[in-house]
Amino acid sequence: MNARIERSRRYLLLLLLMSAVALAPARSQVPEPQAYWLGPIHGPVPATITGGSVVGTAQLVHLLARGGVVLIDVAEAPHHPSGLPPGTLWLPPPHRDIPGSIWIPDVGRGAISPQFADWYQARLAELTGGKRDTPVVVYCHPNCWMSWNAAKRAINDGYRSVFWYPDGVEGWQKAGHATAIAHALGLDAPR
Repeated sequence: MNARIERSRRYLLLLLLMSAVALAPARSQVPEPQAYWLGPIHGPVPATITGGSVVGTAQLVHLLARGGVVLIDVAEAPHHPSGLPPGTLWLPPPHRDIPGSIWIPDVGRGAISPQFADWYQARLAELTGGKRDTPVVVYCHPNCWMSWNAAKRAINDGYRSVFWYPDGVEGWQKAGHATAIAHALGLDAPR
């Protein structure tokens, strides 16, 4: 009887796992857009980025160990909660990212002003010392188009060694790696 119950449990677990896999959108099923993604920021993302490379956590660890990598977090900046009474003080929660990252919020939105795009291009030039073959890794959160768009912008600006880390800071943490409190760069940039 116990063996029969165990087989039933395994069968049920297998069915649940197969259902979850069938319902979860696979990255490979999402096509790359022709330009930048203009739809909702959060949602299934492609498995590829033309002109760049997709990296997982193990590859990112290896890249960072080599050194000379510009690591850019493009997660959106926290917004003042709506509905707070006038005069209420609000302090945004701390933003955590991969240690050594430069946090440049919102540069991965699909449509940004030409001034903000120029500002981002100037920051990349500063961070890479003007060397377009410097490895640049861009990330934010899983299933977030902002990192794909920001990496695509770097590729379109002529950077030849762009890496996209789609697992984001949560993937980094899930793998047991430490994070650090970040300070945003460019909150006063022209938008």
